[in-house]
Amino acid sequence: MNKFCLKIALFILVLTGFEVLSGSIATVSAQVSAMVDLSRKSVYVQQPFRVNITVYTKTWFTQPVEFTNLQIPNAFIIPFDRTQPGMFNVGGKQYPGVQFYYIVFPYKPGEFTVPSLEITAQSPPEGSSQSRKVVIHTQEQHYIVKDIPKEIKNKEAWFVAKNVQLKEHWKPDRQELKVGDVLKRTIIIDANGTLPQFIPDLSKQGQVNWAGIYPQTPDLKDTRNESDVNGRSTQTITYLLEKPGHFSVPVIELSYWNPNTGKTNRIATPALEIDVAKNPDLGILTTLKDSLNSTIPSGPDTAKKPSAFLIFGMKWYEFAGWIILGAVVVYFLYRIGRYGVRKIAAGRKKYHNSERYLFKKFLKSKNSPESVLPSMYQWWDNLKDKPSPSIYNSLEQQGKQDAANEVQDYLTQSYSGNLPGSNALKKTMERVRKHILKTIHTK
Repeated sequence: MNKFCLKIALFILVLTGFEVLSGSIATVSAQVSAMVDLSRKSVYVQQPFRVNITVYTKTWFTQPVEFTNLQIPNAFIIPFDRTQPGMFNVGGKQYPGVQFYYIVFPYKPGEFTVPSLEITAQSPPEGSSQSRKVVIHTQEQHYIVKDIPKEIKNKEAWFVAKNVQLKEHWKPDRQELKVGDVLKRTIIIDANGTLPQFIPDLSKQGQVNWAGIYPQTPDLKDTRNESDVNGRSTQTITYLLEKPGHFSVPVIELSYWNPNTGKTNRIATPALEIDVAKNPDLGILTTLKDSLNSTIPSGPDTAKKPSAFLIFGMKWYEFAGWIILGAVVVYFLYRIGRYGVRKIAAGRKKYHNSERYLFKKFLKSKNSPESVLPSMYQWWDNLKDKPSPSIYNSLEQQGKQDAANEVQDYLTQSYSGNLPGSNALKKTMERVRKHILKTIHTK
């Protein structure tokens, strides 16, 4: 009986201890929280959506928030991880925090998941000025990628964009043309809300029987801005005029699906007519064809292969010697570069944690308590050998009662919602800093 009672008592004690420990963990982690929001949870292939991540605290952050990279299979991910500070409404209450987002471009249909992200923050609990490191994990978010709609007949031309502009230029102009002349047609496609590699290649359009067509590989350019992804594709088509007569230049068409309107839009180049005159010097066509064919990538020419005993025109042992020498050079360059990068990274990290940098960051903070107070306490918390953990107590001990009262008045007004200006506080803290540093250095 006594053993049974002892087991019951131990069981109750374990449960009680577990509840206390759980409450402690919840309290620590509750000081910092994170939310993940998807702009859409059902999209088509290539249709982008945003993954918004908001990290907020009940007090303030003393260090920049750190987070792991987002990785999702079968999707291109464009990070916009420049954190934006602000006040966020959560459960009817305002909390200071930061926000960043990713734009995701799925390229295969199916059901996918935005995985949990690990976020590391440093923030003091309520009622304390001592910063604590907190590691939290966001919740997984599920979304569906739908296949291209059945009504789209040409799936290879499927293209998703918010807005598209189509321009073309000709060189030279189309006046007084004759057989053997070369026309270069440059098509520029600017698309908003998509990646440049998603822009279709239009060079296969417009086949004609009166000219040889020599398309070039599209030149792709990422033209994203601070808030969205954009792309440009420059496509060049060269026409070698081979027949005389009056001809219609094929229209280049582009169709795209607008995710904002849910409709397919069509744009096209203007219709053109040209007149090609005869040319008695037809022998020039052969020369021009050979020249233009050389600009088009082709497979290896087996007739021009080097001897089996030569590699890039060198004997095998000469080639091996150059390979070994190159490997040695690359190895030493790698070691030197790695050492230099580490030194630079260490110096930069040391500088970003230095008292001088943190104080400059405080002086450059926005003229609002939400920006001033976290940067001021971040500088103070990282100040070594300070008289006291409290700014007010330190100033009192140093006989700076006026400055201590000014800091206290600023805090009182901030917490009461009056939102005072911070220029006077910054000037006072500059004088305080000189005095404190002088005191520390003379110890």
